[in-house]
Amino acid sequence: MAESFMGFLNDVPLESQEFVLELDTFLKEKGCRRTIKEAKSGFVTSYSFPGSGRTLLNYVFRKTGLKIRVYAQHVGKYSLILSDFPLSMKRDIIKAGDCKKLNGLNCTPTCSGGYSFEMDGVLYKKCKNMAFFHSMDTNNFTHIRKLIESEIEYDE
Repeated sequence: MAESFMGFLNDVPLESQEFVLELDTFLKEKGCRRTIKEAKSGFVTSYSFPGSGRTLLNYVFRKTGLKIRVYAQHVGKYSLILSDFPLSMKRDIIKAGDCKKLNGLNCTPTCSGGYSFEMDGVLYKKCKNMAFFHSMDTNNFTHIRKLIESEIEYDE
């Protein structure tokens, strides 16, 4: 497993490595389990909650660079933090696909549904797979960390 993590870390852009390492330490201290799988576009590294096994986040490599997907199941309880997000992150959230289930439409049978939350006074019902899917940009690190910390706090 250590070799896989080092392989993943070597593929992480240099400007993101320190953040990825700090977040890894924080998540392991919280009891999260890390899994790493190789995919066509690079490693997929995921962290899941202890006990439930519910995935908290994963890193994925895309042509546009390293991205992080946070599964913010409890975002409706702490959505005020979204008001401090940079405009680029807010745009990502706004352009993310709407949740079919929350909007009365059919989705895949395995879909558990997305997230309903407010951001800047607007109610959103977004797909869980795309709502909090952000580029690993140094301007985003503080906000990504706050999102993850809030999700852990509400899951405990």
